[in-house]
Amino acid sequence: MTVQNLATEPGAARGMRAGPASSAPPSASQAQHSEPTVTLYGRIAADLLGYISWPDPPSLHFSIVIDDAYSGIIVLDGQPTGMEAGIRNMALIKTNRYDNALPGGAVVKIALQPPQGMSRQEFAHRLVINSQKFVSYVAPYALPQNIRGSRMRAGEYNSGSYVAGLLQSVMGHVPTISAPGFQAPGWESPMPSHFFKGEAIR
Repeated sequence: MTVQNLATEPGAARGMRAGPASSAPPSASQAQHSEPTVTLYGRIAADLLGYISWPDPPSLHFSIVIDDAYSGIIVLDGQPTGMEAGIRNMALIKTNRYDNALPGGAVVKIALQPPQGMSRQEFAHRLVINSQKFVSYVAPYALPQNIRGSRMRAGEYNSGSYVAGLLQSVMGHVPTISAPGFQAPGWESPMPSHFFKGEAIR
């Protein structure tokens, strides 16, 4: 697994500092490859709210970016619902997908490799399929323990739990990540695989 921490100092063992900021949004064509690749993009969670953990490190929100020259860019993550599904379904976790655009504000990029015996094409395909099977509007979206903590309470989930659970449903395990200078609440509490098989019960 390759980690590119865009907020670390030059020469850090696992990362490098980003170059001068560009006012232009990231282009999908900048990330496309002839063979599918899967990368975790980490950005500060909920913009400034991600700094609520101060003086502890800021919290990250992860998105899975799948890119290749044929299918384009697919971005997958979990988000709390707003009003689009009615008051009854507010603040429940849903699959969020958008195409042909990259997440802005990424401070960490982590390249993921498929599990042994699985091709890159199958890895990318299974991630998309399992995200489509996810039972949205069932599990409540929760804040970390003590709000600013680095861990979730037992049985509670957030967007980090969604991404960790989606990866686990395909890989058979949650990949270990390293993001010095940040915390990733929810990564230690992946959503169970049955959520990604359409088997969750309201």
